[in-house]
Amino acid sequence: MVNTRHIAPCLIDPIPHAVVMGGIFHGFDVMQGAPLSLRMWGIYAGGLWTYQAMICPMEAIQGRRSSLHNVASAGILGYIGVSRGVMGVPFVNPYTLYGSRFPPGFIGAAVYGAMGGALATLSGKQI
Repeated sequence: MVNTRHIAPCLIDPIPHAVVMGGIFHGFDVMQGAPLSLRMWGIYAGGLWTYQAMICPMEAIQGRRSSLHNVASAGILGYIGVSRGVMGVPFVNPYTLYGSRFPPGFIGAAVYGAMGGALATLSGKQI
């Protein structure tokens, strides 16, 4: 049976973290010359909240925390963001990205999923 008692707190608890980290990430953009924008802050904060909100049901269904949930969440968001042209793919040369036989969305999913899994594992989550 699915433990639904944790879903509401899972959706509410990441809000302060997403708000603060969205501001920090947008601050990096501003320091690099981008204009100060409530829209960009909202994209960062919304993306971070969505990432956490996607992990929550996986943990509730499985009944434990796992870094594979982070891999799936980051991979899905990476695929959507790169496919729509909203996000770039870090650590990959753009010429390699668009010259590959794989669609950019798949490469984005692999890179973002790997980053999410690595950060989750470094923070102590088990596989």
